[in-house]
Amino acid sequence: MPLPPLQDKTILVTRPYGRHNNLCSKITEQGGKCLHYPVISIEPPPELDIEQLLKLREQLHSFTMAIFISPTAVEQSAIYFPVLPEHFTIVSLGSKTTQALLARSIPVDIEAPEHNSESLLKTNNFQMPNIDGQRILIFRGTGGRALLGDTLARRGAQVRYVETYQRQLPPHPPLDEQQVAGLDAITISSNESLDNLVTLMEDPTPLIDIPLLVPSDRAVTLARQHGFRIIVRSENATDEAFLEALHKYFSTT
Repeated sequence: MPLPPLQDKTILVTRPYGRHNNLCSKITEQGGKCLHYPVISIEPPPELDIEQLLKLREQLHSFTMAIFISPTAVEQSAIYFPVLPEHFTIVSLGSKTTQALLARSIPVDIEAPEHNSESLLKTNNFQMPNIDGQRILIFRGTGGRALLGDTLARRGAQVRYVETYQRQLPPHPPLDEQQVAGLDAITISSNESLDNLVTLMEDPTPLIDIPLLVPSDRAVTLARQHGFRIIVRSENATDEAFLEALHKYFSTT
């Protein structure tokens, strides 16, 4: 009988608390071990204006489209906007965001082919004249990229950001020598996660020869800049994509 795909492999999972459970469970089911070391914490922004959010909730009918940047954006926005108008066009960046919306019984009209702004902006729905005159809410965390909103505005849309959370660097100590020595692979969900991992480690040198799974070409470039030597590109940042990339990597090494 063949061994499970990840038998005796220890995988570092860096997702935030509460977002790691499924991936860790899948790794364990397939014979591996999960070391959870969250490199991002999700917190309310200090400048969050509840009164303004409640005022916006009364004005939702005047908008035509809602774009959700991530599953976290779905979860955090639901605290303040539990119900969206039926006339909204609902847009998600990537399959994980779609799953989060469907879990809240919010039907998705448009899903970006990949979990990034670039792939959404290439779709026909977001070209002129289709996007011209649309009134769009973009649900996201503070400090996100400006590419999506700026491009849509140039194409004639009216854009408003709704920022209901912020990503912070958790106050963790670095992984100790024994933990690092036992790792067989590291999963990273975003560029920010990778930067935070390097920051938390203080000296990332012990990690650079451990296979690093990243979900995008931008993350591949960043990983090289940080000195990582074994970089594995997963199709995206979903649990399924990470597991597939892990299987493929370990089956050829």
